[in-house]
This record gives sequence, structure tokens and C-alpha cells, in this order.
Amino acid sequence: MKNSSRIAALGVAVLAALVLGASAVVAAGPGQTVKVKSQVTIGAVGYQGKVKAANSNCVGERTVVLKQKGNGVLSRVESKANGNWKADLEELNRNIEIPAKVFAEVKASTQATAGPIYKCGAATSKTVEIAGG
Repeated sequence: MKNSSRIAALGVAVLAALVLGASAVVAAGPGQTVKVKSQVTIGAVGYQGKVKAANSNCVGERTVVLKQKGNGVLSRVESKANGNWKADLEELNRNIEIPAKVFAEVKASTQATAGPIYKCGAATSKTVEIAGG
């Protein structure tokens, strides 16, 4: 078999696998469980970011915990419907020790709708450093 034929055959196999995988997600009906990977970001300033996921059921109303390395929880907030979150600045100022290395976390959650059950994965953001000044 020539290399071009092997590459074409591999491409067809990969495409078939993707189609089968996509149809499994689309075909999820009432009571079926769908696992969704989540991501949480943190902005350069360290007190706001976004929860992201391939399915909108796993974006809004997620509890985001802002933590400082070595100091613990700084703030807990709920993400908006579009995934945006912003720490409670009063709570943050009360708890933070400057300079700080902060990061955001979302825990795994289950979102039950009239259709499928969405298992939204946990996620941790990168760490951002906040310098004193």
C-alpha cells in the first residue's frame, strides 16, 4: 500500500471515529449521562475570569473558588450564565496577603435537565502573581 493510500485510509478511520463520537453526544436522551470537560481561566489581575465548557449547561451557576497559595480561600462566587466570574473584592481584600500567588478552581458538578444528565468536570486555572505596591 502506498503512503498516500495509507494516509487516506487513516483519514477515513479518524473521520469515522469522530462521527461516531459526536453522534454519541447528540444521541444522549433523558436520563443518560454526558461527561463534559470544563476549564476555568483567571485574568492577569487575579480576581476575575471565565468558566468554559463545550456544553453551556456546564458554564453558568458554577461556584468558583479563588485561592491563594499558602493562605487558602480568598473568595467564593458563582459564574454568570456566560461563564464570567469576578471575586467579591471586599472578601478578597479582607483575606489576601500581598504579594500573592492566586488561582481559581471549579469543582465537578452534575447538571440535571429534562434531558440528559451533564457531569461537568473540575478545573483549576493557571497561577497569577499579584505584587505589592
